[in-house]
Order: sequence, then structure tokens, then C-alpha cells
Amino acid sequence: MKHKANILLVDDEKGMCDSLKTLLEMENYQVQATTNPEKALELLAENDFDLIITDIKMPKVSGLEILRRARQRDPYLEVILMTGYASLASAKEAVDQGAFGYLAKPVEFEELKITIARSLEKRHTAIEKERLLDELTIANTKLRQSLAQFDALYSASTILASTIDLTEALTQILSLAIDVIGARIGSVMILDPNKQELYIGAACGLANEIVSNTRMKVGSSISGYVAKTGKPLMIDNIEKDPRFSRINRQHYESKSLISVPLQYKGNILGVINLNNKINGAPFDNDDLRILSSLAAQAAIAIDRANIFGERVEKINELSILFDITRKISTIDDIDKVGETIYFEMRKLIHNIQAIFWFGLIERTNSLRLELHYESERCGPERLFPTELKIAKEVIGIGQDVDINTIGGQLLNSFAEYAARNKFATEIIPVQLRGAISGFMVILSDGALSATGQNLSTIVAAQAASIYERQKAVLNATKLVSMGKMISEICHDLKKPLTNIKGNIQIYRDKFDGPLADEFFAGSEKELNRLHELVKEIVNFANPNKYYTQRESLKNVVEKVAELLARDFQKKNIDFQLVCETVPDIEINRNEILESILNIILNAVESMESGGRIIVKIGPHPKAEPYVHMTISDTGCGIPENELPKIFERYYTTKETGTGLGLAIVERVIAAHNGRLTVESKVGEGTTFKIDLPI
Repeated sequence: MKHKANILLVDDEKGMCDSLKTLLEMENYQVQATTNPEKALELLAENDFDLIITDIKMPKVSGLEILRRARQRDPYLEVILMTGYASLASAKEAVDQGAFGYLAKPVEFEELKITIARSLEKRHTAIEKERLLDELTIANTKLRQSLAQFDALYSASTILASTIDLTEALTQILSLAIDVIGARIGSVMILDPNKQELYIGAACGLANEIVSNTRMKVGSSISGYVAKTGKPLMIDNIEKDPRFSRINRQHYESKSLISVPLQYKGNILGVINLNNKINGAPFDNDDLRILSSLAAQAAIAIDRANIFGERVEKINELSILFDITRKISTIDDIDKVGETIYFEMRKLIHNIQAIFWFGLIERTNSLRLELHYESERCGPERLFPTELKIAKEVIGIGQDVDINTIGGQLLNSFAEYAARNKFATEIIPVQLRGAISGFMVILSDGALSATGQNLSTIVAAQAASIYERQKAVLNATKLVSMGKMISEICHDLKKPLTNIKGNIQIYRDKFDGPLADEFFAGSEKELNRLHELVKEIVNFANPNKYYTQRESLKNVVEKVAELLARDFQKKNIDFQLVCETVPDIEINRNEILESILNIILNAVESMESGGRIIVKIGPHPKAEPYVHMTISDTGCGIPENELPKIFERYYTTKETGTGLGLAIVERVIAAHNGRLTVESKVGEGTTFKIDLPI
């Protein structure tokens, strides 16, 4: 169930207040209205509102004061001001103080509705952005904590891999554990397999006499118990634990203790112990996890010195991924993404000279250059492709991709560019959500190693996810700005259009004759067309959120068929609906209905002498979590060279079309996280395939 926006309405004119409240409630808003501005401040303090609509000029408390209080209460709470005394000065003051809207009385309700929708969308976007930033902050904090632990493991690897003397190495790793966890006393006890005894190989905080003379049988004492069981042990208070109470009192004072076995390939090599935290708190699971990691690292490093290199590589990889995530998430210019990825990858693979990122565009069977960055070595010649057409059979519905074929095509396209600069070329498929979303082309001095290829694949996948999310955020921001501007321009066009239409009607009565009738009829027709064009542009530019609910796709198609029944009869078109059992899906009914209507209307117009339209609804043919729908006609078909253009805005082959119908269809399906493709043959007909997520 969608959230009902909570609106506070304030106007000292009771009639205006009551009528606006009624109209807004009819629009499914939750409204609290008052004619008392002081009461409004009380309501503001006691309730959480999504929007405030207030008169400016009121006794005791002005609308601007309510605006100021609202922003103190909630920085994302938008305020729309109304006034019967509109002036440039008051409008400027309202804007300066942060008002979202400034409307002159009497208020046009349609204008108010649009302003309300835009203000609520702005609030939602701001709140959602803050939530995403909070999530990113939490994720980055966790990543930093993980990196700190890896840093500790890296330090342990460095110590053990670079030190020949075992006692020195164990002393250093023990000191590291004590520093990271914050313990007072620590020891590493090594197992003598022949005597089945533990002796102290390294210690911090113990007297030399204790270190030299301590010998413990496996199975006795705390360390012996851990060595025998092979399981870590954590004790909050030794004196209260009946198993070990005062067992080591003669050696040293221990209250809280943690002991972890040193194991390698199932063999116990010893035990590492820490006693008494500096801050007096007992050891916790985080301490146990860190110490276990250090213990495991130490045990493995004793036998395998090369662990150091592996850990360094892993830490660098994680650091680069972290930096790419952090930096791309803060970029406000998509063109800078390629540069960021390039320089971060060079930290891992130093011989990289250029990267090119091609996005896979399934509906046009092509690869499109989305971003790139080249070093100074590449020279000024731009010999690389920006778009590559791919054979239709190479890409199937759902993006089944022949990687080898596309990779070979990319290699051929970059052959001259790479040869001129004496670069090796590497093609990296980029996967996003389990499917190929594009390809990264890497030019480097010499071929990449297997490690370099693996790292490039990881970086590409990570960067793809962040890039797509950030591009969506930036595009959404641009769409909001563009939609606002277009809506304002189109709103301004309505008045002169109305005036022109009125003048034509006046002059039509003053002139007689067939030429005059033809002139005025043609003028009215073109004005009506222009009016519809303005309306479609406003609808297309509207970036408002899709409010969805579970609906039957079959019911939507049946409604479309009902609306077009006369057209089918008039043009002798046989309409068929074939529907298998599928679940209801989350959709915006009106938007999906309009999209299907646009497609079927195009089909109707393509069949001048009758024909057949078949709509099929069923499960996805590859059992993916989508409802699959096809809309097929036996019309004139679309030429192959026109297919890539049909979804472009304002592209049309009809004299009276605006070119927005299929562009809107594509936008609606994309907003529902769906997929849209089209197949057509001239003289045979056209099939649109739509997948909508379950």
C-alpha cells in the first residue's frame, strides 16, 4: 500500500481552506487544515508532514514564519506559498527563504496539483538520497574495519615471512595481537610433539623465569585444554570458572582470558594466549575473531612464507575496489568515471595505457562506447570505434551473448589503434546481475598476466555496479530539472494557444465562403494538434515516481481491447488474446495500459486492409522471474534500418504523430525494471516482446 502524503493546509479564509481540503482529500491526500496560523505551528510541532500549503499574509503569524519553522522542523519539508497580493518582491522573498512554490490566488487547482506532485517528488528524492548516503557510510565503515583486520594479517605475514628466527617472529606476531586487541599479557606456547608438552616460545608481560620454566602437558591447564580439543576458549572471569579456577595463580594474575589453537592442515602447532584487557573489559567475539585470524595466519606462515605476497595482493585489490566504490559514488559528472577507473586500475596493473567501456544495447544489437580514458601515450588520433553493430543471432532475448564472437569483433576494431601505439589488447566481459552488460577493452604495454586479467574482471564488475547506480542517480536528477523546465514552458504556451484559438473562432464568424472555411478549419486542426503535442511533451517529461500495485496483466489488455473495439471492427482486424496462468505483477496500471494501447494503435494503423493482432501472455520461456508478453501484428512491418530509431524521442513516420508514443513505452517498461524488444519484417508484420518482473 502506497504512503498517503500528509499535508498541512493553512489559510485564514475559511471558504478557501475548506474547499482546498476537500479537493486534496479527493486526490487521496491526508490533509490537516486550519484557519489559525498559531494552531498551524502547534500542529507542525506535533505531527510529521510531507508538505505545507499556506497563505502568506495572515494575522499574527505569516506564511513566511511558518516556512521558517517548517525548515527548522524538517529540512526536507517543502512549503507552497499562496497569496492574493502577488508581487515580485514577495515572490523573491519566498524563494530566498526556500519556498518550493509561489502561487497567486485564485489558485488554479490543476497547477496546484502539479506543484504538489513535484514538491513531494523532490522531498522523496532528498530523503532517499540521504538514506542511500547513510547506507554507503555504514558500508564504508564496515569495509574500513575489514581492511584494518586485513592490515593486521598483512603485518603478521610480513613479520613471519621476513624473519628467520622463530622466536623473534613469534614475539612480533604476539606483540601485534596484543596491540590490536589491547591485552596486558600474552604468550605463544609451542607444542613439542614428542613429549606432548607445551612450552613458551614467546611472551609479553611475563617474567623471564616463568618463560624459561613453564612446561604443560597437553590436556592440563587452559592452554593444554585448547591444544587437546583444537577449539578456541574465551573466559570472562577465570576465578568464577570451575574448570580452571586459580589454576595459574602461582604464575600470574589472570581474570579474563582468550586462548586460540595454532592449526595448519588439521595439525595443532601450539596455542596463543591473551590475558586481561587494558580497559578492564572481558574479551568479546570480535577479539576472538581477530585473534583466530592472526593465529591461523601465523600457523600457515610458518610453513608457507609466500603467504605474504598473497595477502599484499588481496589487500591492494580490496583497497582499489574500496577507492573505486567511494570515488565513483561521489562523482557528479559521468565523463569523469572513465578517468577514475583508469587511474585506480593503474595502481594494480601498472602497464595499462587506456580503457574503453562498451555497453551492450540489446534492442539495437550494438555495443556503444559509454566511457573511456587514454594516457598521453595514446596520441591525438581517435581511431577507436564509438559504436559497433553486432549480428542479431549473437545477442538473444535476455542477453544470451556469444562472448567469443563479440570479443573477436572488438579486437578487430581496435587492431589498427593498438598496432599504431604498439599496445596489447585485452577484452574483459562485464557482468551485472548475472548477465553480460558490456565489455571493457584494455590497452597495455604487453599482455596482461593471469592475475591482471582476474583483477581487471573483478574491478570491471564492481565498477559496473557502482557506475550504473550513479548514472541512474545523475540521470534522475537531470530528468527532474528537465521535466520542471519543460513543464513550465508548456504551461506558458497554453495561454497564447488559447488566445489564438479564440481569435480564430471570432474571425470565422466574420468571413464567409469556401476558402475562408478551409482556412479556419485547417487552422483549428493544427491548433488542436499543437495542443495535443504540448500535452504529450508534459506527460513525457514528468519524472514522478511510479506508484504500483499488484494487477492482472490480462485485465489490462482486455481493457485496451475494449477501448479499441470499434477500431478493430472498422478496419476488419481480428484481435486475439491468449493468456496462460501467470501471477499478478506490481505495475502502474495506467502507465502500462497506455503503453500497450500505444503499441496496438501503431499495429492498427499499419493494417489498412485488415489483418490480425495476437497478444500472448505467459511465463518467461527461460523460466526467468518475469511475465512474458508478445504483441504481434500482420501489418506492413518496419524496415530494418528504421528499427533502431523507433524508440527515439520525437522520431515518427506519421504526418500527425509526435514521435513520443514508443519513447514513452520504453520509458514506462524501463521504470518497471522490465525489458522491451521488437522484431519486424517488411510485408509480414511486427512483434513487440515485453518482460515485466514478478
